[in-house]
Amino acid sequence: PVSSTNMAAGMRSGFVLFLAFGISCATNENEVSSLIDDLFDDTDYNKDVIPMLKPADKTTNVNAINIAVGLSMIRMDLDPAGVLSATTWLRSSWSDFRLQWDPEQYDGLDNIKIPSSKIWKPDLSIYNAADFGSGSFEDRYSLDQTNAIVYSTGKVLWIPPLPMKADCNHDHVLPSTDQNDPQGCNIKIGSWTYDGFHLNLTAFGGEEYLDLGDMSKNSPYVVTSQEGDALQTKYYPCCKEPYLSMNYRFTVQRAFAILDGKKVFDKSPEDLEKLFEQYQTTFTGNK
Repeated sequence: PVSSTNMAAGMRSGFVLFLAFGISCATNENEVSSLIDDLFDDTDYNKDVIPMLKPADKTTNVNAINIAVGLSMIRMDLDPAGVLSATTWLRSSWSDFRLQWDPEQYDGLDNIKIPSSKIWKPDLSIYNAADFGSGSFEDRYSLDQTNAIVYSTGKVLWIPPLPMKADCNHDHVLPSTDQNDPQGCNIKIGSWTYDGFHLNLTAFGGEEYLDLGDMSKNSPYVVTSQEGDALQTKYYPCCKEPYLSMNYRFTVQRAFAILDGKKVFDKSPEDLEKLFEQYQTTFTGNK
């Protein structure tokens, strides 16, 4: 039988381990709290101010903040009027010099996850959006609470899940076509107010294509080709500043329809499987 002395020693050891674990967790939590206080409260961080170290140069983007933008498609549908409804992950990254810290001063803490509502975010919009107001991309983007990862270098990584509706071919009348035929579409994303001397748009991960690697196999429509070269620069007659955008141009085709409660395929399941395999790398399709 186990002696009372041994039992007491074991209980003491267990209590010490529990106490040490609790202290460790509390210390880590205290470091995060302390860091957040230092970054936001003690410095009067203003999330409405663009994090530029110097004012914008009048002729170049030398002082502009670099914003990497990408778009992952998860699910899409297309109505007869040419409006594409999509579930997406917006991939974005930038640096905010006000969010830098020395990890050694915070027990080695080199990144934190915080609600994106606490930090500055670029004012990205869908230029060819088919809807505005409650529930739209702009509405969800501005109100989104998805955590951003902030690194000690000041780098911010934010990948929120967002719905969007885009008006395909909004600059001309969409012809009457068979819904089984491939349909051209585009999604154009950029800053609503900042020019390229303030906000320098770049391609997330260097990819100027839609990311299709996480596309749902139950998406009613699929992407059959992409043009690439999404990063575009435009100048207006009034101004010398450039305006940058990511203009994703692609074709979609119906994968299946629901008729009388049943899934009716427009593309064979075998062809769809091959297509989704190709999505695992940068997909361009047959242009």
